Amino acid sequence: MAVRAQVTMTVSPGSSIEQVTPGVLRGINLGAERGLALSLRGVPMRDGILAASGTVERATDIEEGAAVVFDTPYAVRLHEHPEYDFSKDANPNAEGKWVENAMIRGKAEIGEIMRTEARRG
Repeated sequence: MAVRAQVTMTVSPGSSIEQVTPGVLRGINLGAERGLALSLRGVPMRDGILAASGTVERATDIEEGAAVVFDTPYAVRLHEHPEYDFSKDANPNAEGKWVENAMIRGKAEIGEIMRTEARRG
């Protein structure tokens, strides 16, 4: 299970895409890492296997992007059913759509990470 977010950027006059590409790639990957960290706050927890499966598939080019992935047989089922009554015993913040919700709540922070790295080039 993976969630993708679309990011649009404008290159400043006098800059070429080749100049900013290394920073953009770094920003995409750092933004995805932060997205994973934010997502872990809402992962339903029973035995920790679902949370431990969380990884980032790193971007190797800017068109491809990065992905936050939770890789268990039941990850999609739990993520896509926020109506489930998730136990709050091990994680009081457990919720469905934990990746999407974390990305929405962290949009400004993740965007700033990406902008900062893109500017560094």
